[in-house]
Amino acid sequence: MKKRNGLKSAVLAMMAAGMLCACENNAEPEAVRPAGGEAAPEVTEAPGSAEESESSEEPAAAEQEEEPAAVKIVTEPVESVTIRFYIGYNIATGDAISDTIPCHTVEVTGEDLAKISEILPELSVIREDPESEAYGHIRYDYINDIYELIINDDLVLDIGEKYGYIVSGGGMFAVPEKLFDIVDRIAEEYSENSVYAALDAEEITVTDMDGRELEITDPDELELLRSVEYYTINATDEMFENERVAYVMDLHNGDQLDIFFASVLGVLRHADGSYEYVNIGQMEEYLNRIFAE
Repeated sequence: MKKRNGLKSAVLAMMAAGMLCACENNAEPEAVRPAGGEAAPEVTEAPGSAEESESSEEPAAAEQEEEPAAVKIVTEPVESVTIRFYIGYNIATGDAISDTIPCHTVEVTGEDLAKISEILPELSVIREDPESEAYGHIRYDYINDIYELIINDDLVLDIGEKYGYIVSGGGMFAVPEKLFDIVDRIAEEYSENSVYAALDAEEITVTDMDGRELEITDPDELELLRSVEYYTINATDEMFENERVAYVMDLHNGDQLDIFFASVLGVLRHADGSYEYVNIGQMEEYLNRIFAE
């Protein structure tokens, strides 16, 4: 605000100076009386001279009051975009536990690449002081790294639903809803087709940690448990040797799913003795609800 007031004062001073110059250059000479005693004709001011001097200052003043141009983030033609993400975790958390949770990457192609290529050049840096309260609110009150975009193999942007962060240079930016929606859909389609699996069971019997056994016969409850999607993680027996099993699910097809207590993880055991550690999402929450009824 002080800067704007300063500019206004400066403009007025410049205009005043211009008018003063115009007046000095076109000042009337002192009246000279000829012999007849009549005053000499008045010297009239050159048409428009003062006005021109005043108006000549206006463009410069207007230019000084213009806001600085927005700093664009993507300044080169978009040739490639890669999406990097973790299922159920943001980028920072996923990177911290990447020895266990797999990272997924998807190359954007076809019509999706064309659409994203039109949106990315619109992104511009938010002009905020990193030390200010407002900037801190944007940076930390929103998850900015649900997905990571790698543009032309060198520009790296982390994005959330509302804001993003320039990993390869620093700075915040607003994320257009249409951009997030495209990225979110691509990642979800990839996960559905290439990562997720669901329980293949016509019957399910569940035993809780207190030894209570429950045959799941209600069609809605059975469908709910079969709808939970899981995916394999990279883990060792040593990592879970102290975990307590909250529920054991007999799928009546040779498979058994052990779900760890207060966890989204479990072990899927097969009839041949092999097994795999899995992220089973909300399965424990659903079973808690069923057993509480």
